[in-house]
Amino acid sequence: MSDEHSRLVITDEDRSSEEYQAARYAYELGKAVRERRLELGLTQVELARRSGMTQSQLSRLEAGGAEPTIRVLDRLAHALDATLEVSFVPRAA
Repeated sequence: MSDEHSRLVITDEDRSSEEYQAARYAYELGKAVRERRLELGLTQVELARRSGMTQSQLSRLEAGGAEPTIRVLDRLAHALDATLEVSFVPRAA
């Protein structure tokens, strides 16, 4: 494989794109779900069952490959014995 195809380069333009931001949020959300699941000692199968999802759906979410609805997030919060918080934080000037 050539070097051209084996390296991912993210430009400043990419970082400001809506797609990049959505992917970043999905990754951070998945990471938070995974960390809380592990804190509770749950497997993906157990959490999926508690939240009304399949294990593959949960796996995709934890990997940052899903953009769940508020309803799904609420079910996950309940299954993770957590409170769902959504906020808008002003950007630094």
